[in-house]
Amino acid sequence: MKYLFITLKVQDGEHEHTHRVLTTCDDKENALKAADDYVSDYWGESDKQDDWYYFQGGTIAAKVQDVEVLTEYEYKLMSKIFSGEARPGYFQIVQAGYEKGLQREEVEINLGENGKLMLYKTPEGSIVDVYNQDDNVDTMTIWEDDLTPMPEEITFDDDDIKAFKKQWGQKHGELCAALGLNKKTSDDVIMLDYFWIEEDKKWYNKEASTFTEKEQLIANFLRHTQ
Repeated sequence: MKYLFITLKVQDGEHEHTHRVLTTCDDKENALKAADDYVSDYWGESDKQDDWYYFQGGTIAAKVQDVEVLTEYEYKLMSKIFSGEARPGYFQIVQAGYEKGLQREEVEINLGENGKLMLYKTPEGSIVDVYNQDDNVDTMTIWEDDLTPMPEEITFDDDDIKAFKKQWGQKHGELCAALGLNKKTSDDVIMLDYFWIEEDKKWYNKEASTFTEKEQLIANFLRHTQ
């Protein structure tokens, strides 16, 4: 069995509106033909011209605008909404998860008689689509950069540099003793992880796990300027 959601365009005198119905057909039957057959006798006997069916002497006209094949779950859920059993049903989640056809994570939320809301994820951010009854859509994009703004720029001054040198500077003999190195032949080994400032006559760490972000910036600055 196929579950169909049919959208009809209806002309009733001077008034035109959209009409939606749920129905079923045989699993082997063409969905579009089944929808066309459904509307052909919806208001009794009809005459057909092009895609339109005319009823009651031509005072009412209708044609298939769209037809969707639903899953059994969607059909039962929409039946409850149409019957009033689930109304108003606002903000009820119709489906949520990965949509294979479109290859994206998405959530569909029922807005009752007013339409639906679609939320889906892209690498650049999140998209919110709000549909009204006639499937007209308003779209809003929430960019990833807006959710995770860049951190504030870190700056330092002369006082910060003085504090860094006082905390991290080590004389040659002190560092060799700490590392168990020969003072006369140690420079090549020490230079792998430290840099020398001649003015201070001290070694400083190129980087350290205990550095703050500011201290690392200062170390990078001193290595390339002094």
